[in-house]
Amino acid sequence: MKKLYVYRSMFLQRTTYRKQDYLWVSMVILTFLVCPLTYNAFGQNSTIHLHFEKKKTKKMDIRFQLIHNLIIIPAFINGSDTLKFVLDSGVSHTTVTSLDGTNGISFNYAREIELFGLGSGREVKAFHSFGNVLELPGVIGFNHNVIILKEEFDHLSQGLGTQINGLIGYDVFDGFTVEIDYASKKLTLYDPKFYYAKRRNTMLKKSKRIDIEVYRRKPYVKATLADENDEAIPLNLLIDSGASQALSLFQSTNQHLEIPENSIYTFLGIGLSGELYGHIGRVSRFTIGDFKFKKPIVTYPDKLSVQIVDESIERSGSLGAGILKRFTVVFDYHGKEMLLKPNSSFKNPFKYNLSGIDITTPVPDIPVYQISKIREGSPAWIAGLEEGDQLVAINGVETSEYNLSNIVQILQSKAGKKLTVGVRRQDQRFSAKFTLEDAIK
Repeated sequence: MKKLYVYRSMFLQRTTYRKQDYLWVSMVILTFLVCPLTYNAFGQNSTIHLHFEKKKTKKMDIRFQLIHNLIIIPAFINGSDTLKFVLDSGVSHTTVTSLDGTNGISFNYAREIELFGLGSGREVKAFHSFGNVLELPGVIGFNHNVIILKEEFDHLSQGLGTQINGLIGYDVFDGFTVEIDYASKKLTLYDPKFYYAKRRNTMLKKSKRIDIEVYRRKPYVKATLADENDEAIPLNLLIDSGASQALSLFQSTNQHLEIPENSIYTFLGIGLSGELYGHIGRVSRFTIGDFKFKKPIVTYPDKLSVQIVDESIERSGSLGAGILKRFTVVFDYHGKEMLLKPNSSFKNPFKYNLSGIDITTPVPDIPVYQISKIREGSPAWIAGLEEGDQLVAINGVETSEYNLSNIVQILQSKAGKKLTVGVRRQDQRFSAKFTLEDAIK
């Protein structure tokens, strides 16, 4: 079988997908809306499920990093060194977005494909590779489909502040019953038979069960939204652990959804096909099962940004990790259920960036922070900051002392907080002062 090496120079076959056979992903900086990849099944669908390496293993605990609400786990492909993947329930096939910093990886190569994504609409070239060995700690699987982007998609790494190599979803959730303990940053994979025999009844005593539907390798859940007039609007939401925001709603697929009056129009992130813009606002109430949330923050991407969304499922939007992180969550795809157990952050207020600037790391894992976007009229914009400025200090502390998550927490802290930031612009360093402001209260 032909091999695809990291330099990606081999071409065997080219396939262009129709609009309905699409793959899409979006990475939103700071608010971090990471939307799912999805496409109809390729002609080859002989994937062997992931399973425990040792036959007698019944469960496996995996510690994860939690950055901007996103779960980062170690993975290995075809005997590679450790790769970092986002565990994304909205991803239907394992996808490699970047191979920066890796050495010696080869993929079984099938064909070149063209993908259509969120943003400006340009196609993106990628490789569909099959027959690969996929591993997690204590877990292995063979003959896996993997999508490899032909060009590096660095926006995810730059927005999370650490090197990210890809996204993994359905392969994990289909092979195991998956428990995510956000508070303890622990992922537990259960053998489904063991889970039903030994764990499910115990977990049901402390959790609430919610029906889910798995459609085209992605999970969906019913929920309701109360608008400004307190009218209940039914929703069908993709459950997307790879989206760091609480909720993202699509007006184009639900005529009853209206953007709140006290909303702001802003940059939402980088999609596979370009930049994304839309509104951010608060709604009166969101309900899922027996759980109610007051004043959650919602993003409303522009209609043009979500025109490729699969309408056959009548999807209203996405339920993201801004909600999920408030629970210990159990995903049981084969039982068509999700268990939710509130944790200590259940009642925490919903936050967003109050400064108006998006911060990224041009070189992941190095503490250099740059303003990638700035909202006109925001506190930082009024203070004179510009795109491309390097943030070197906050309230007298050099930013080299922080990681990107620390800086995001400061920018989301609370309205009325005064910040003095040190800025480097070309060869000059200066200070700017501004006060965080809640524009959607």
